Amino acid sequence: MLLDSFDLPRPPRPPAALPWTEERLRHLRRRWKQGARAREIGAELGVSANAVIAKIHRLGIARLSPYGGAPGRRQKLQNIPRAARPQYVRRRAFSLHRVRPAPPLLKAKRYLEYARLDAQIPIAQRRSLLALSEANCRWPVGKPGSPSFFFCGAQVLRNKPYCAAHCARAYLRPRPPRPRDDRVQRSGGGRGGGCPHPQPLPTSLRSGGRGAE
Repeated sequence: MLLDSFDLPRPPRPPAALPWTEERLRHLRRRWKQGARAREIGAELGVSANAVIAKIHRLGIARLSPYGGAPGRRQKLQNIPRAARPQYVRRRAFSLHRVRPAPPLLKAKRYLEYARLDAQIPIAQRRSLLALSEANCRWPVGKPGSPSFFFCGAQVLRNKPYCAAHCARAYLRPRPPRPRDDRVQRSGGGRGGGCPHPQPLPTSLRSGGRGAE
């Protein structure tokens, strides 16, 4: 009885749903065709997103959205087949190959001589990479990237990228064949040698042994 004497505040009633007038329906159709989401349209019309989705289904305009499909529903993910397991190919054993020995380095005297000749190239003849032409020698001198690096720039030989002096360094002449030993040729040994000439038989053996009788 004591509680009945006090007037307790009643909870507020939820606002009544706004009616769907023709103007609100036109706004719904227009915004849905433009690709707006149900949540956005509901915020503009003052209703929930579920109410917008239900009204769209009742009007039959679910397929008019540029996104396609029913509103508010997620499209099912396509099942992507698993990739086949890679087949391991048995590799063959590596075969060992003989490595050719590196060419012998230039001797110190020859290297110093080349450096002295390159230092004597006239400054007016030297060319940078941008100033090179087909008629200039493209032999590099110095360390690339350093301020003192340049190209020879002399007149090139015909169908060659370098001048005569640098062609002599770039293209090595083949060594002449070694002279074969006369004794190897006479005895028939060595490569390419035939069998030695047979000695003449004695006269007694030529006649089949008749002379011995």
